[in-house]
Amino acid sequence: MYNSAASFFILLLFSAALYSLVNVKQPKPTTIISETNLFEEVDFNNLDGWNEDNHLDALTSFRRSCEKIKGYDDESDFKGFGKGIDWKRVCHKALNTDYFSSNEAKNYFETNFIPVRIKTEEKGLFTGYYAPLYKGAARQSDQFNIPLYGTPDDLQYLNLGQFDLSLKGKSIVGKVNNGQFIPYDDRKEIDQGLLNNRDLELVWVENLEDAFFLHIQGSGFIELDNGEKIHLGYSAKNGRPYRAIGQYLIQSGDIKREDMSMQAILKWIKDNPDKAQSLMWKNPSYVFFQVRKSAEPIGSLGVGLTAGRSLAIDPEFIPLGMPIWLVTDRVEDNNGQNSDQDPIISAHLRRLVVAQDTGGAIKGKVRGDVYWGIGDDAALIAGPMKDIGTYYLLVPKPFLAKQSEGTLLWSKEN
Repeated sequence: MYNSAASFFILLLFSAALYSLVNVKQPKPTTIISETNLFEEVDFNNLDGWNEDNHLDALTSFRRSCEKIKGYDDESDFKGFGKGIDWKRVCHKALNTDYFSSNEAKNYFETNFIPVRIKTEEKGLFTGYYAPLYKGAARQSDQFNIPLYGTPDDLQYLNLGQFDLSLKGKSIVGKVNNGQFIPYDDRKEIDQGLLNNRDLELVWVENLEDAFFLHIQGSGFIELDNGEKIHLGYSAKNGRPYRAIGQYLIQSGDIKREDMSMQAILKWIKDNPDKAQSLMWKNPSYVFFQVRKSAEPIGSLGVGLTAGRSLAIDPEFIPLGMPIWLVTDRVEDNNGQNSDQDPIISAHLRRLVVAQDTGGAIKGKVRGDVYWGIGDDAALIAGPMKDIGTYYLLVPKPFLAKQSEGTLLWSKEN
């Protein structure tokens, strides 16, 4: 799992009152798939910005999904949006046809899919994440003395479904101590040397905030002094709950809610070195890594992520691999001039993305995290992103044809 960047913003953001101010245009449905279902069909021509997108970029990303999907069993379930056979058919066309232009790619999606939306016109939060690039060293030194660890051998996952079928798919993380299964140690205990002398260090970085934000991102790159880049991918975590440290800075008054971003947190840490570690310890969650051979981050689907086209979603509701038309709007304040005025709403993203990743804080039917790339330039895009919007799921046409026979499309309640 790639633990997405914006996870630490989820507790920071807007109140219900602000959500009510957002007015994202929703097209009228053309054909209702099922009266009892949560989704309904729309027409591609009614998707805001559909004709202006670069569909070839999106198809390139979707092909990566297809490399994984083509190996699925025909009866594999896509969260109610068809079976493996439906998705393998559209993937076969994507992988075995040459597409040379955005228009040809656009025609592929229009020919093989139908977009559907949530009937409730529900809106949600969309944030951004990226893969950090930090300086580091293969060996500890005075400059590089903060370790990034591989997974400890005493960390264990307990499958709760083995004890109660109603808990199928649920697990807890911990370790065995004196014959008892207990929670694994938290961030503070690990930072204070719990894992010393266990040969778990993969690489060393310069400071605590580099390690901390690499944990938040869940993946990243370390550039060694010889120019070699090491890709660290997510391996496991300690099972402790995630706590957004930005929320504490808002509560203390150190950073205004409307000014909150990853960059704002980093500035506060650099300006307050005596308080920085205590702040980071307020988040007990800790991530362990593995060295990957790929030159790009790998998402939860198991394929490389595409900057601006890969989306982290909640897999409880959206199947990994699915193309999604994303519509988001920026919500900005009024430069502090009048707090009683409505916030400024401006269009941001109108693009086709692909569900290829997940994140610990990406929860809910309408929630997403856009991957923006590697390094500082990507961080400048990802850090401030906190849009309000919705999405439209692209479902294979052969599956939708079955709805006329009475089969319900995705009726799972939240």
